[in-house]
Amino acid sequence: MPYSSASAIEIDKKLRDDFRRRLRDYGISAETTDPILAVLFRTLAQQLENLYSETGRIRLALLDELIAGLGVEQRMARPAQTVARFLVPGAGSQVVEAGTELMGEAQSGERLTFTSDATIAVSQAAIAMAFTYQEGALQLMPGMELPEKIQSARPALDPVKVNLGPHPAVILAIEKLPPGHLSLHSFFFELGPDAARIQEALASETWCLFGAGGELHSRGILRPRTLNAGVRGLQWLAKSATAEAPAGDGKSMTAADVPVLPPGFYGERVFVMPPVEAERRTMCAAPRGMEAALGRVFGREYAGIAAEKRAWVRISFPREVPSLHTGIGSIAMHAITASNVECHNQTVHFDEKGTSIPISVEAGTERYLVAPLSVFGEAGSTYLPGMQASSEPGAGRYTIRSGRIELQPARRVDATREDYANVRVWVTAGALGNNVGPGRVETFLKKGVLPGIRLTNPTSAAGGTNGEAFEHAQARFAAALLARDRIITQEDLTAITRAFDKRIVGAYARTSVERTGSGMRRLLKVTVQMTRDSMVDPEAEAPILTGDLTRHLKDRMMLDTELAVSLEWK
Repeated sequence: MPYSSASAIEIDKKLRDDFRRRLRDYGISAETTDPILAVLFRTLAQQLENLYSETGRIRLALLDELIAGLGVEQRMARPAQTVARFLVPGAGSQVVEAGTELMGEAQSGERLTFTSDATIAVSQAAIAMAFTYQEGALQLMPGMELPEKIQSARPALDPVKVNLGPHPAVILAIEKLPPGHLSLHSFFFELGPDAARIQEALASETWCLFGAGGELHSRGILRPRTLNAGVRGLQWLAKSATAEAPAGDGKSMTAADVPVLPPGFYGERVFVMPPVEAERRTMCAAPRGMEAALGRVFGREYAGIAAEKRAWVRISFPREVPSLHTGIGSIAMHAITASNVECHNQTVHFDEKGTSIPISVEAGTERYLVAPLSVFGEAGSTYLPGMQASSEPGAGRYTIRSGRIELQPARRVDATREDYANVRVWVTAGALGNNVGPGRVETFLKKGVLPGIRLTNPTSAAGGTNGEAFEHAQARFAAALLARDRIITQEDLTAITRAFDKRIVGAYARTSVERTGSGMRRLLKVTVQMTRDSMVDPEAEAPILTGDLTRHLKDRMMLDTELAVSLEWK
């Protein structure tokens, strides 16, 4: 809620009027004001005006301090995210390390830095065939960049009946593999606008690499987990005793050098394979049960296609998933997300610059703060966050308030204060990064990095913000504070529902009892209030939001309570 701000003139007039009224209460009439009192009133009025103008900033600073103290995700800007795809002209494989800096250009002409979010390997490996399997039918996926040999075979585009089990799946055949097989290779899924359930399934469903005989086995099963900026990293279900580290180019970055970012716009659509050990580097002509179906797809040309062994991967989906054939536009290899972040490095000499340094736009800089990276003292000691407990005597500390980083200098052994500290933070252009269209991230920031690799940019940047509004941060803070993300009271339910999506303007709940075949059952009916103009397509978006909110609340509800969520337009 915005606070009204009175001007110094209005405050001065009110002070004079109050002063004369108090004099009249004691029977004293004062038509004029003493000049000394006049100066005092004007000075006080100016100070009050300054205080009123800082009310909004003080509220934000107090909220930021409370959030930091509880360890809740802080109210920082979010970088825009895009997808970069790398192509190599020759054989072999090259590693593109996390933190590789790319250069993008906004539509208004500004040049922005994008940093890759995870390490991937780039090679000549390519998807030779991609199929969807659903409702007992196998069908080639549309929109795929198939090799010339496969296209010349004129494969049938109609679905072919086959029995590969009850669950839908996407099945990929990958050829031209390097010696490291699929180690650190990545896959980017281009999804349609109505594919939210497909994306949700991709985040949790398993992948499986077929064996040398075309069989599915436990050694080939992989599960996704969340990496930096929302990228999904695949990990083996069964660990290998001969695991080996992938060979890099000697420029691997430490964990502290990679920006730890919240999930970005494209992060959940990019999947990175783990290192593939020697015993897992299997290839086959065709998966078991698919030979006859592939023969009908390619006809007389199948014999030539089946003569080459490829790596086959199956991605499973739940039975209720919508059409995979129309929901997935294409799948591309050698792609990784890149976020609009850059490192700001500054050495702070306390005698010259003090201990409060601006690091964000709200304090006068050109970029928005994403996250602090590191603060090191003169002797190399690491500064600790202001709220972090430590028994180390003389440890330096830092606190971020209102776009500034406030330093408490570290102490030497003799208890004297150190002279300087090195501050490194990740900053972003915020919403400006969303103006970088497809094909506008085409070069590396530094010349000579990864020679021979060609860079393409199939998507526009999206998801960048200049920060989080006070109201949304307050709702998120309340949801985390009330019951530590567990729904116990009515206030817990309202707070968690409001914090789920900033478009929700209200929420209320009522309990009831309904009769079922197994007896009486308690039912909690939750109604969320929204405005139609907050959605682009209310009829399509509303069911997705209510379904996601239902799952979100069920994970936090008490046992033996059924839940029903409905939407009310306000």
